[in-house]
Amino acid sequence: MTTLEKIENQSEQKSVHREHANTEVPMSTYLPRTDIVDSDVEVKIWAEMPGLDSNSVNIILDKNVLTLEGQLPMSLQPEGYALKISEYPVGNYRRTFKLSQEFNCEDIQAKMKNGVLCITLPKREDLGPKRVAVKAE
Repeated sequence: MTTLEKIENQSEQKSVHREHANTEVPMSTYLPRTDIVDSDVEVKIWAEMPGLDSNSVNIILDKNVLTLEGQLPMSLQPEGYALKISEYPVGNYRRTFKLSQEFNCEDIQAKMKNGVLCITLPKREDLGPKRVAVKAE
């Protein structure tokens, strides 16, 4: 069984002033929804981060804690238009996972497609069961 512990973050509420708008818009930190699947050789994490592309996402591994971060654009308004009403979310995505020693952290891969981040965590091969030879005396 794979040890992959989710570390849940509480949402933070901040206010941010948008250019060309006379209103304060709440800025939040969103917890991306995830699916996690496990096989004999790897674990895959899919994290939903709508509105982001691969240039807007950061993945950080520090002391066996994998952190996914992404920043939503401040505004979707076209140039030359003034913002009157804003219902699109503003803020960041952030999710962390504590990894066990069973993963080969040097070979982690990530891909982004249609707002869904896919992270592949390969398992270390040297952690499987080993046969110990018994020598006769």
